[in-house]
Amino acid sequence: MTAVGHARVAGLRRALGLVLIGGLCAAAVTFYREGPELPRSVPAAASGVPPATKTVLPAENPTASASPATPPRPPARPTAPKEPKLPKGPGTTEPGILLMASPLRDGSFDIAEIVRFEDATSSIQISPPKLVLAGDRFAKSQPLASQVQISAEDQPVIVPGGRVKRRMDLALTEPAKHFELRYHLDGITIRSIPSRAGRAVTAISPLVTGVSKNFPVAMMVSGSTVLNIQCPVRRMSKQACSVGQPPQLRVKGRLRWSSAVIVVQFDLPRQQ
Repeated sequence: MTAVGHARVAGLRRALGLVLIGGLCAAAVTFYREGPELPRSVPAAASGVPPATKTVLPAENPTASASPATPPRPPARPTAPKEPKLPKGPGTTEPGILLMASPLRDGSFDIAEIVRFEDATSSIQISPPKLVLAGDRFAKSQPLASQVQISAEDQPVIVPGGRVKRRMDLALTEPAKHFELRYHLDGITIRSIPSRAGRAVTAISPLVTGVSKNFPVAMMVSGSTVLNIQCPVRRMSKQACSVGQPPQLRVKGRLRWSSAVIVVQFDLPRQQ
């Protein structure tokens, strides 16, 4: 065989090999397309390559914080409102009576009396307020103290029925020199005639009795409807005796127990 024959045979073999390889490739592609149940890629676990992980930096994490979280504070407990500080003077820092009055919607008054004696006593005397010194317009008034509460130091004092219609001498279980009285005072208010509609006046005097005539008394009146305080026992030029500004008024100076009567001018609220 000549060299030319050998070259033709070799070229023919190569051509047949390429055709065979092309046919095998086409068959493989066809088999792959016709078998969709076969996996398209090799799982990472099967390939031995660990799955890729992503490290989340603090800046990428919205819940991350630079400092450890602090536990929430428990809600604050509500505190009871503080009572206003009592003024120095009779009843508080020295012997005497401090009387504080506030008008109610029906024209009656809520009264508090703070009493301090020089020496401890084994009883306390109380009586309906005498309004004779308030003037003739109160001559027919019938004052009534109801819902009366009395404490001597830390011990309660029983008031029969909680009402004061007459003079009473209340015995104590232990001697005391500091007392507090709370009560509702009614039958003391009259309408001012002639005057503007709703204008009224009331007369107030301490409930505590059985003390010396010169026992000092300080008096205060508070309320948004209070207008003025008059001391009818004083000279005409000094009968307008209130100091301060509404709703907090007090009697200028001190009164003696024998003349501790005031007349309060105020407006009755409209009935709703």
